[in-house]
Amino acid sequence: MAAQGDHQSLPNGNGQHKIVNQEPAVANGDAEEGRYTKRYIATCLLGYSLSFVIFGSQVSILGPTIKPLAERLQVSEPDLSPLFTALGIACIVSGTPSGWLVDRLPTHHVLVGSLLVEAVGFALVPLMPNVWTLTALYFAICFSYNFTNSAVFTSLGWMFPKRAGSALNLVLAMFGVGSFFIPLAAQVCKYVVGDALAVFWVVSGVSVLAATPFLFVSSPTPPAPELDGDGPNPFVSSSKAKLLSNVVSTAVVTLVFFTTAAETAVGNWIYTYSVREQGLSDDDAAVANSGFWGAFTAGRVLGAAISHLTTPATLLLGVTPLAVAGCALPLLWGHGGPLTPWHLVMATSMLCGFGNSMGYANAVSLLERYVPITGFINGVFGAVAGGACMVGPTLVAQLAKHTTLKYSAMAWVGLVFYLLHVPAILTVLVAGG
Repeated sequence: MAAQGDHQSLPNGNGQHKIVNQEPAVANGDAEEGRYTKRYIATCLLGYSLSFVIFGSQVSILGPTIKPLAERLQVSEPDLSPLFTALGIACIVSGTPSGWLVDRLPTHHVLVGSLLVEAVGFALVPLMPNVWTLTALYFAICFSYNFTNSAVFTSLGWMFPKRAGSALNLVLAMFGVGSFFIPLAAQVCKYVVGDALAVFWVVSGVSVLAATPFLFVSSPTPPAPELDGDGPNPFVSSSKAKLLSNVVSTAVVTLVFFTTAAETAVGNWIYTYSVREQGLSDDDAAVANSGFWGAFTAGRVLGAAISHLTTPATLLLGVTPLAVAGCALPLLWGHGGPLTPWHLVMATSMLCGFGNSMGYANAVSLLERYVPITGFINGVFGAVAGGACMVGPTLVAQLAKHTTLKYSAMAWVGLVFYLLHVPAILTVLVAGG
């Protein structure tokens, strides 16, 4: 399929494939589903969900594999912090290119390409001889993440203009599913084949599988201009409306940074915290790590189910206090408190996971109410989230290595970023009216 052209001025040119000419995707007169048949929507959602199962697996895979990677390379766990830096920098620099490409090529072509890059890259991870070759490879892999992110979110925004909240929460719940199973899969690989690092090969294989649904459906196209937004408010001057729109956009982008930094700080270090600070076994630490992502997934499934009954801001403000409480527990009773180490770690994991679950999806849904969703906007989100993926875990690693906090730094970093959610959300509500 050729690249998409200018969707407004050249709706039938430059090789663009309009939905009305794609029999599998169009349901003429189907008022319930608009431009797309239920079969098309179901196939796309299956593919997007599988892509985000893989995405979640890949983003959180360092948590349960930091220890075996360090042992393989004969370094300490904090010495692998360049991997988090590579993740962040790769996502930052790929944000704009991914948005640019998604606005010009069929979104499914971009998505399949990114999945294949990830499949090849992760197959090579266990073979790297030292930290720096591993970091270089990991940078190349992580560069593709924003292409997955932008392609999926832009497709959903085009398929469900101004009502993508439920679909966003559903697909992002699959991110949690992948993250949930990765610690368990690493332990299975450890016992079955004798090496937890074999989980990289498992993820590589499933990445190829995730591309399969897109062999059967074409890419969605942007909605008609009149569906992109509500238009200017007649009671607000254009200059003031633009200013408020910029304030809302900045606040939402900042919220994406806070929620992603907290998520990756806790999600990637709860395993090591459990072993190093609370003395749990590797198996118990894997369960705790999965507990974080399990609660994370449950929250996103709940968000998908109830998002049409409430607002994104209400969901965000409702669950953030749980994450704050989760990070406060180990700071108050990390050693010698009323909870056993096992119960403390599980409470922290599940409270933080559930409290973090509404963040990204509802931040996107919140912005969607004010600004039309494009590949460029999703590219910005990806770049900011990439920076957060670097900042959150790296802060924990550096504090653990250079201060007396050790791995309790995880709780401090998470607590600060969760508390910062509140002013960002309130700014959006005030500026957005």
